[in-house]
Amino acid sequence: MGLIYGSGSFTRFLVDGGLPVDYLEEFPKKIARFSFRSIDEASDQERSSGWVDIMDMFDSRFAAMEYLKEPCIALSWRVDQRKVPPKALRRYCREAEEKIKVSENLEFLSKKRRQEIKEAMQAALIKRAIPTSRTYDMIWNVQSGLVIFGGVSNKLCDEFTEFFLQCFGLHLKTLFPYSLAGRILEKEGKDALLLEDLRPSLNKVL
Repeated sequence: MGLIYGSGSFTRFLVDGGLPVDYLEEFPKKIARFSFRSIDEASDQERSSGWVDIMDMFDSRFAAMEYLKEPCIALSWRVDQRKVPPKALRRYCREAEEKIKVSENLEFLSKKRRQEIKEAMQAALIKRAIPTSRTYDMIWNVQSGLVIFGGVSNKLCDEFTEFFLQCFGLHLKTLFPYSLAGRILEKEGKDALLLEDLRPSLNKVL
């Protein structure tokens, strides 16, 4: 989901831990290592993800550290995925099973044999599938540790935090409204424990 143009939903994270002293030297290497690479059409690879330019999803070269927008790092996380429709997979498996039974003069196939056929058909059909591409923008303020990610589903956010950890070696903690309020109180020199006295309002807005 884009953060540069238009409106959109996003999730806030906080980097758990400090930055390495030489992060301006180390991060370019890490980002290049985890930059996006297209799925090899000849393989049975189903998914590929990696960093791309936040302004151009087809650019993953980062020749001039375009992502560095002091004090932020701005990147897009691109995810390409190929899928075989379940109905198509069942149809091709059924056809393959019938051909094998005829050629080998069998009345039925074992569960193990049917599973082998399914796996073989999945690998063959996935090569013919066209991948779908999605990008999710990320803006990371390296000074405050705040990360804005253009995705909201739990599964997607879990996948992103795992990718972020693999790339930078840093954990992300989800920032909820309660924890954000606590951070604001601490910045103002107030005790975050004040939030424990809050109670849901029963007043109805007319």
